[in-house]
Amino acid sequence: MEVCHSNNNTRVQPSHEGPWQDQHVVDMGQRVCSCRKWELTGIPCRHVIAVLFDKADNGESVGELYTYVHRVHWLETWKAAYANKVEPIKGRSMWPASDCPMKIRPPPHRNQPGRPKRKRQQPMNERSQSQGQSQSQRHQHGSSGSQIAHGSGVHGHGPAGSGKLTRKYLSVTCTKCKNKGHNART
Repeated sequence: MEVCHSNNNTRVQPSHEGPWQDQHVVDMGQRVCSCRKWELTGIPCRHVIAVLFDKADNGESVGELYTYVHRVHWLETWKAAYANKVEPIKGRSMWPASDCPMKIRPPPHRNQPGRPKRKRQQPMNERSQSQGQSQSQRHQHGSSGSQIAHGSGVHGHGPAGSGKLTRKYLSVTCTKCKNKGHNART
């Protein structure tokens, strides 16, 4: 970056032709830059850093670099903020009883729109237990008369034992002539 000095302001220009071609004015006395990053974050932007490097190259006194950062980011400020001890919150059993005469109730339950589910959703541990029981019952009774099969050997279930019946290996029956192998449309 190229630095041009005037009275109290310093203009920073890119030294090469880039896609942004940004020029910004840095006022070191007021500690502001026209890109406003220094004002908004409290941390010097790249234009301020370029001015500081230029000052150091020209033999001017720059001072300590941390002084150009806002005091909020200083270690001493953070230590002062967390110097006091933070007491833990008491448990619910030690809370004082409320003097409020009105008891707050949860909102009333409303049924969601749409068709209700036929079966409750089972957690994963119940699903695996119920599938294990149904498989053991099937093995005890045998699979005679069952033409439904899945590639994994689990009769009557879809992919990976999902619990859904598949139409694989089923023959279609016509509703008009009652013959197997075709349906009423064909």
